[in-house]
Amino acid sequence: MTVRRIITVASGKGGVGKSTFALNFALTLSRVAPTVFVDFDTGTSSIRNTVDAPVERDLYHFFRKGEPFERCLTTLPEKLDPDGNFKNFAFVAAPQHAIEEFTNLSDAHRVRLIRAINQLPAAYAILDLRAGLDANVLDFLPHSNSGILVFTPHHPAATMAAADIVKALLFRKLRLVFSTDGPLAATAGAPSQLAAINALLDQVEDSYDGRIPNLDAFLADLFEAFGDAPVVRALAENIASFSVFFVLNLFDGVKESFESVVEPFVRLLQGQISAQLAIHNLGWIVSSRDVHESNCKKRPIVLAPAPATQGRHEAVLADLLALADLRATKGSSPKPRSTVDYLLSIDAKRALTDQLEVLNAMHRDPAALQVRDNFAYIARRALHALASLPPDRFGQRQLLTPFELVQALLRSVAPLTPDSDAAAGEAPLP
Repeated sequence: MTVRRIITVASGKGGVGKSTFALNFALTLSRVAPTVFVDFDTGTSSIRNTVDAPVERDLYHFFRKGEPFERCLTTLPEKLDPDGNFKNFAFVAAPQHAIEEFTNLSDAHRVRLIRAINQLPAAYAILDLRAGLDANVLDFLPHSNSGILVFTPHHPAATMAAADIVKALLFRKLRLVFSTDGPLAATAGAPSQLAAINALLDQVEDSYDGRIPNLDAFLADLFEAFGDAPVVRALAENIASFSVFFVLNLFDGVKESFESVVEPFVRLLQGQISAQLAIHNLGWIVSSRDVHESNCKKRPIVLAPAPATQGRHEAVLADLLALADLRATKGSSPKPRSTVDYLLSIDAKRALTDQLEVLNAMHRDPAALQVRDNFAYIARRALHALASLPPDRFGQRQLLTPFELVQALLRSVAPLTPDSDAAAGEAPLP
């Protein structure tokens, strides 16, 4: 069984094709291992509009009727998957109609849903979060990475909103780690240092206050004030270990996309947050009427037959399956050229150059020719990241309630506290 991972798909604003990407991405992963797609769009249930499958039970039945979460799984009917290629795929639909109780989930509902998702019998759970940034989004996002952010060259405001998601996630974690009664409170000299850090965090987070432009300037000030203190090291490590993953949708050219989306996004992250963030471009989905037509027919593009003249979908999926076998990464057979991850080791000074290199590499790869193959390309890069990066750098092993997140952070910084030897046996951060 593949290592289990929960991967969120989010966007700062609607209209970027997030749900279409998330659904086809989940379908592609299901060719490797059992995958469940969870529809969080509790106002419109987008999956019902894009998959022609009868839904007997959904989140309404889970919350209101007490149905077990597993009984709310819907599989693909034979008419959509006649050859059974996607038999390992299932989805959980949002309620058919908007109901206030589920449109704005209570704390109890969110905790119950977190528990249920953690128990899913699947190698991968793909969570299609609704657009925006509120408690129904923030509580399901990872604490050490962005999940997958989706934006498009045609919606600049959504790109900026995606950067806001990164900022909100990172500052949420920093607020918890450096709370005056948090995991570093027992460190020598910490009370006064933590008070100073929290006061300065207010300034950094406030976009209207330009005295401290970003976390790098903040860190430099702290180092000058406190030297190489444990709290300063913890701050530096938390910033440097935060990973950002994104996908370009409706891609229509390297130069245009780089100049209108990628460069502004990277510069915004570096200027307002930190130049130390690891930024991973997982690939793109080319602009194609085929995707729109597939959605209208309620048959996701990944399920459509490959074009007779240019189809190499099965070959790409064969590469995907080979990559899923970790033995293939240990030298017995060469990796397909397109699985090389150019951004696993990022030099902050070269971030924009590296991003352009990835765009050009994807443009040269044959997988860029067919929109269906774009999803396989992205899935291969995602699988490579899952196999190569530490567990908390991409997705998350399990969802955490706010209380569990605090406890996990307590364990993660235990080596910096006086009782580190006693804490050494604690479980690793999920």
